[in-house]
Amino acid sequence: MAEPTLTRNNRLYGHLRGPHCLDTFLCIFAGSRGRAFIVLFTRNIAPSIKSIYVTSENGTQINIATSPNLDSGIKNQTDKSLVIPSNKRFLIPTDMELLSFKKEVKSIWIETSEDAFIISRDEFKNGYSVGSTTHIPLRKLSTSYVVITTDPEYGSKSQIAVAAIEDNTTISITFRMKKNHFLDINGEFFYNGEVFKLPLSRFETYLIEHDADLTGTVIESDLPIATFSGNDCNTLNKKGGCDHLKEQIPPVSSVDRAYIVPPNSPDIDTCIRITAIEPTNFTFNIDGFERLMTLDGLDSYDLDIASNESCTIESTRPILVTSFSLHSKTSELGDPSMVIVPGVNQYLDYYKIVVPSGYDYNYVSIMIKESSKNSLQINESGILPNVIFDQNVLVGNTKYSVRSINVTEGELTASSVDGERFGLMFAGVKDFNSYGFSGNSLLV
Repeated sequence: MAEPTLTRNNRLYGHLRGPHCLDTFLCIFAGSRGRAFIVLFTRNIAPSIKSIYVTSENGTQINIATSPNLDSGIKNQTDKSLVIPSNKRFLIPTDMELLSFKKEVKSIWIETSEDAFIISRDEFKNGYSVGSTTHIPLRKLSTSYVVITTDPEYGSKSQIAVAAIEDNTTISITFRMKKNHFLDINGEFFYNGEVFKLPLSRFETYLIEHDADLTGTVIESDLPIATFSGNDCNTLNKKGGCDHLKEQIPPVSSVDRAYIVPPNSPDIDTCIRITAIEPTNFTFNIDGFERLMTLDGLDSYDLDIASNESCTIESTRPILVTSFSLHSKTSELGDPSMVIVPGVNQYLDYYKIVVPSGYDYNYVSIMIKESSKNSLQINESGILPNVIFDQNVLVGNTKYSVRSINVTEGELTASSVDGERFGLMFAGVKDFNSYGFSGNSLLV
């Protein structure tokens, strides 16, 4: 099968034109929907099932391609070209998992004829850990990123993974280590604040792992790249088991300044990490308790909310906000999951997404202006199923409705009749397992 055809000549890195974007308005405002993506699977601590879920509005031609230099046996299992009617799950060979500190050709390129939404999942074969992420269209990728990980428990690792889109790409990684432990990269030692330079070619990937929290590490490149970060496996509140954490990180050019963080699910608390791109003042508000904070550039602040609370965050400068689900304090439900929270300027007015199967409970959280909440439709119905959380919050002078609902597995559409944009976050739990992902994490 031929390599993906998108190149800089047809404006891959701006808003697509020509046959890849017949409707300019949709291409500019589609958020995480797009027609070309890169998927990576970072190293997991145990054998895992790797899946890619593709959802389109009315069906699409899909091409899945890997490097011509990839082992032919793995390539033949991965590469595909077919028409899907609405959504499809693709199983990916375990050998596509990245190895640390090694240049490999393990990026998976996906190209569709119509706009699509893509998530990937990496789940232990025993079902007790899963990492998932929403993928970012290639047209939204850029050259500057800030990493989010968590402090690894003994024996586990934080992770950074990058993939080049073009040949002769130079990547510079400026490390920020919560513990000033040196990082050994093939015999060369790096300390906090030091820079690792990495040349990569098209299809090439590289995975870095460390026993320290790497949040605030800066990744810059001379050409657009895809960046992922998280942990091979971690527990965050010393309860339950460890879970694989991974997110495709949005470029700093797509980061917002105002956020609403919903609770994760009943009886499960949420840890929120606020990471400054540059020095900033911000306020957070939890049930009327408001606090003003200051962060230096690349610093982070963590706070927790209970399952009956939501949190608003407003900053003078762009910030990254990450939500981490925790294990239940009173049952065996849940375990850590990691989600980049959508900012209020990253909301869309339409989503079509597959809710994964195999979970005891699946939840969707909706953040919409209170004046438009009655225009919201789930699966073309204005009657929301099983509302388990309902609260109004203020962002600036605007009142928002924050609701969480219980939904069943399978295809889900969400839209607003009046065209108002809204945020969407997904979560699911079962014993010692949870997943989470957002409907969009990019400025529109």
